[in-house]
Amino acid sequence: MKGGRPPSKIRAAEQQRRKHSVPLPLLIVLCGSQNYLKLACMSDQFLSDLNLWCLTREEAIAKAGNADTPYFQLTTPLRYRSTLLGGIIEIPPTFLTDLGSIPRAVWWWLSPDDYDISYPSVVHDYIYKQEGDLSTQHLPQRQVTRETADRVLREAMAAVGASSFRQGVVYNAVRTFGPRW
Repeated sequence: MKGGRPPSKIRAAEQQRRKHSVPLPLLIVLCGSQNYLKLACMSDQFLSDLNLWCLTREEAIAKAGNADTPYFQLTTPLRYRSTLLGGIIEIPPTFLTDLGSIPRAVWWWLSPDDYDISYPSVVHDYIYKQEGDLSTQHLPQRQVTRETADRVLREAMAAVGASSFRQGVVYNAVRTFGPRW
């Protein structure tokens, strides 16, 4: 086999993704009735599960200023070991995220809650909202560029087993359309 993972590992990764990914309409229903969601991760670079509180419409407007997409608040810290950042980044339990900021037109291919993007997007959202200021983290880099944040997203997508093609498409999309700081 040239490059990539053997077919058996690809199938195993796909089964893990299907097992741990919740389709967005179901995610909204779950949030509507339970308000709490726990997504287990099968990556050794993510050192904790993704524990989320789904904000009500009123909470989303109060905390995020709008309710255009579902908003989630971490209920426990999310820890990710990044080679690019040189250590472990910890996203605090009060952090708000919309998971992947993906246009609805392409949700058939990659929805915000897809396993390939849900964990990685929380890390990426955090770095973006901090505008690259990682001075509160125990990392060798105290400030990172937007490009580094986008590269961390790609690295985290690889960590959860996203295909190189998906990593490339998402990386190029955030480089082209992501907010500037």
